[in-house]
Amino acid sequence: EAVPIENFIDVGPQDAEIKRILALRDNLFVLKDDGIYVVSGTSAPDWSVRLIDSTRIIAPDSAVVLNNQIYCLTEQGVTRVTGSGAAVISRGIEDEIDAFTNQGFDYASNTFGIAYENDRAYIMFAPTKDGDTYSTQAFRYNIFERTWSRWEYNVTCGMVKESDSTL
Repeated sequence: EAVPIENFIDVGPQDAEIKRILALRDNLFVLKDDGIYVVSGTSAPDWSVRLIDSTRIIAPDSAVVLNNQIYCLTEQGVTRVTGSGAAVISRGIEDEIDAFTNQGFDYASNTFGIAYENDRAYIMFAPTKDGDTYSTQAFRYNIFERTWSRWEYNVTCGMVKESDSTL
């Protein structure tokens, strides 16, 4: 009742689960099991959907919007998503990402991202090894300098306070 039927749109195959939906300035992004889709248009029935990358997100809570771009952990590594496509940005720390993603344990449930606009950083918290029931490390990416640093932290969640822009 609340959403008219003409506002319904299929995004990708029905058997691929939606993991996360995020909006940038002009588009809606749907991160699914089979890839990353962008929904654009100004109103129904003018909506259009296109697959911009077949990379799969592997940690849904890692996806955040920062500086009108989406940062998330995909099967290719940490990825930056824009309206024109997706690019892997974690090549320099690939071995550290592989160290926990290739161990065969459920890291996704304890992996999350934070957009820290004031610090110009994307921070991804993740567990280190099997048996970690919370995140034990953080990877900080400076979006302007394009540099990575790694912190050792034991956390279950995080946020940036709007009142004073502190983590």
